[in-house]
Amino acid sequence: MDTNILIIKVHAIIALLSVAIYLIRGFWMLTNNPAVANKGALAGASLAMLILLGTGLWLAFTGTHGIDNFTIAKAVGLVAYVILGVVALKPGLNKPAAIVLWLAGLGAFAYTFLFAKDMAPAFI
Repeated sequence: MDTNILIIKVHAIIALLSVAIYLIRGFWMLTNNPAVANKGALAGASLAMLILLGTGLWLAFTGTHGIDNFTIAKAVGLVAYVILGVVALKPGLNKPAAIVLWLAGLGAFAYTFLFAKDMAPAFI
């Protein structure tokens, strides 16, 4: 199996794992569960993001796209997803703001995913 194909598969699996962790932590935030700030949950989310970023960089520098609009749009979507998630799931933020930011993070993930599948237009 080609290394890039393996990295693409790992990237896709980690992206799905990442959004699953995001959804779980969001549910915990909505239900005021203290597990949202648990070190294990934070470590899992951070590790998933690190692997997602690492595999994305690998594909950007060795894959077929290189650094082009596709790569830039995906990078911007990932950064928006991460920043919105970090702020939304931070303890102490009022609930309405946290919910709006959490949903915006889901929107950023959904756009990035659909863009990667050629189902959404590029804004760049």
